Amino acid sequence: MFFLAITGHTQERIEVGKQEVKIQSGNFYILGEQRVAAAKYVKVVEGSPYFRETWMRGMVTMSKGSRYDSILLRLDLLDNSLQYINLDGKEMIATSQVRAIILNDSVTGKKYEFENSVFLPVTNKIETGWYQLLADGQIALYKRLVKTLKENQPYGSATVEQTISDATQYYIFANSVFTRVKKIKDIPVQLNDKKEELNKYISSKNLSSHSDADYASVVDYYNSLIEK
Repeated sequence: MFFLAITGHTQERIEVGKQEVKIQSGNFYILGEQRVAAAKYVKVVEGSPYFRETWMRGMVTMSKGSRYDSILLRLDLLDNSLQYINLDGKEMIATSQVRAIILNDSVTGKKYEFENSVFLPVTNKIETGWYQLLADGQIALYKRLVKTLKENQPYGSATVEQTISDATQYYIFANSVFTRVKKIKDIPVQLNDKKEELNKYISSKNLSSHSDADYASVVDYYNSLIEK
């Protein structure tokens, strides 16, 4: 068991060689780590760079498949970094490659599963980042929450203000290809072998394009049809 002493400035990067070293922050193995810059988002007046502002306990799957649980995590979707709390209570950034994470909401009991685009077995080009798995099976459904930062300097002010906006994108994953669907009625078009059944399902359930659960419901229904 090795204990890592963290010293220096907030942007210091600690390299620990080519072997994975164990620290006691939820038994999380890392190759290196970087302190979270305390002043990084102090100018934000609207929006958030994080999936959730609060720290959430979760499980991390590393690049080679090893898994580590009960770590306090926070996912920065603006720069696609994974933050965690180390043994000393410091906010750190994991610099080794992480394949997937599961975040647990302690209030609702809901789990949020994210996969790193680097490890998704797609044959077409997709944007780098974290994709949330909403439905799984022969056909999968992913969601990407795109964060955009804009800076503005109000008239007469010496201070620059930052605003962060969100945009939601949904993707069907079929035959190793990611295909974006901009509205829920695009799903039957993409999965056209069951187009009639899916259109009837969407209509009968009065499903909309404003809910993750509605999108996932359609894909789950399609998987149930092809598995019969």
